[in-house]
Amino acid sequence: GGSATGTISADNEATWCDIFPNVPPDVYKEKVIDIFKRLAKDLAGDVPLKVINDGEVTALAAFQKIKKGNIMGISMGSSEGAGYANKDGNLMGWISELCYVRLDLNPKAPTDPWSKGAHTGLSHLYLGQRGATKLAVKGGIDVPDHYKFSDPEMRTIKHEHHAQCLKLIQKAMTDPEKKEQCSKIYETCGVYLGYALGQYCEFYDIDHVMVLGRVSKGDGGDIMLETAKKVLLEEFPEHANIEFHTADDHFKGVGQCIAAAALPEIK
Repeated sequence: GGSATGTISADNEATWCDIFPNVPPDVYKEKVIDIFKRLAKDLAGDVPLKVINDGEVTALAAFQKIKKGNIMGISMGSSEGAGYANKDGNLMGWISELCYVRLDLNPKAPTDPWSKGAHTGLSHLYLGQRGATKLAVKGGIDVPDHYKFSDPEMRTIKHEHHAQCLKLIQKAMTDPEKKEQCSKIYETCGVYLGYALGQYCEFYDIDHVMVLGRVSKGDGGDIMLETAKKVLLEEFPEHANIEFHTADDHFKGVGQCIAAAALPEIK
């Protein structure tokens, strides 16, 4: 899962989970850390359990699909989920939580509710739905005041308003009168993605990229990926050979769940 699982330990523990933003630390430690173990036992008894981040599922699903390794999986949903499978199709054994990577080095880059002003330019605001929703007004989207990025409600840890705002952006992409201006939102997200991949290549050997998540759905997602390719070609020509992979819109939205269920070998 993505925001529902957050940062997961090797022992299936919810180290950090976005869906409990108001739970005090002591209660979180007592009630949330082992929540997935308790859920599994209550629902299915003593069965094997493995909780995995959506980005890592994306990478593993991509390896199953294309049968090639050195693949970065990026899930652009509530935030950025990221995972990496090496040349043999295996995960690396560490947490690839790239949503905390600093992408925007501009000193005036926005901060985010997770780092509470301690950092700016983190991936949260660029490679998930917030990368699109913060540009909604500039993209000519008619949104209520509480969906505008300047509104305090849009600068909290909660994802609901951003999800609804993204739906308005996607709807505008189907309107011929709004599509041209709205497309610029996805072009900008493509620039974010292209530069992020250029940075990721400093630490990972990347030959393939699988992009899933609701931000990548529809014509806008296609525009975003094409723009990212152009960025690599023009700004990072040494990485222009990276191949992009995606899926149909239904799989983009919920495919990680299907892929995760398909990963284990049942014996």
